[in-house]
Amino acid sequence: MTAPPAAGDSPPDLTLVPALYAAFDDGSLRLHFQPEVDLHNGSVPGMEAHPRWQHPERGVLGPAEFMPIAAAAGLVHQVDQWVLRMAVTEARTWHRMAVGTPTRPPRLWVNVDGRQLTSPSFVAEIDRLLSGRLLPVGALGLEFSERALVLAAPVVPPLLDRLRALGVAIAVESFGTWYGSLTMLDLLPLDLVKLDGAFLRATMRDLEGEAVVAAIVRLAHQRRLTVVADGVDTAKLAGRVLDLDCDRAIGPVFCPPVPVEDARLIALGRGRPDRWYKPPAWSDDRLRPWVQAAAG
Repeated sequence: MTAPPAAGDSPPDLTLVPALYAAFDDGSLRLHFQPEVDLHNGSVPGMEAHPRWQHPERGVLGPAEFMPIAAAAGLVHQVDQWVLRMAVTEARTWHRMAVGTPTRPPRLWVNVDGRQLTSPSFVAEIDRLLSGRLLPVGALGLEFSERALVLAAPVVPPLLDRLRALGVAIAVESFGTWYGSLTMLDLLPLDLVKLDGAFLRATMRDLEGEAVVAAIVRLAHQRRLTVVADGVDTAKLAGRVLDLDCDRAIGPVFCPPVPVEDARLIALGRGRPDRWYKPPAWSDDRLRPWVQAAAG
């Protein structure tokens, strides 16, 4: 989840606190889901869960807008728990709907911040949420920022081992932006690394920068990790990360986070919702499998 506001940011609007309390019960707090696209065949092997608050007057609010309010009201842990609980429930729904079909629903990824990671009860909470849900191994994935993993380094390897023993996949996001990146690949039990879009755009301005990204991708592949380019917002960037051998990409050029009804269409392989997916002018034929998959 999003951290509380930094010093100097505008103070949260505390008049919204009562409405946020009510949001847990009135259905205005909900999850949206963003597809993770395989760059080689256009399939959707994963989706990210994104919390949204549908405020009756202010419209759809993202975590950057409502989490400072949650922090001021002491509701951060409650929001975190709600996100995990709803994500597990939705992952179970996808798998239940796919019974009797050849479809394997995508892995559902949930972002976990450093505060949750270092909580003594975190693994027990995940165990409790998964208990009795009959989810296949790897159906749920937890992603942690690289910075959070490095700062919590002493407890991280055994903690991640315990999570994987529960059948949870593990990813590190914003990979390559922290000093511990390469060491992390050897020390932690990871399934996937996500390269931050801002990092990619800043680094890939010249051949030297592209060589840095290519080296990170190569090292991750040597350790049999899947590499995802995050925040891909143009067809040009999608083509460049494909050139650098990234396996997957996620970003608005493919599809924004969509509501649960549309996410289920994607998860069950029934095409892309037309109201969300607007094909860009792909100049790179290698990326056309996504267009074909989008057509259903």
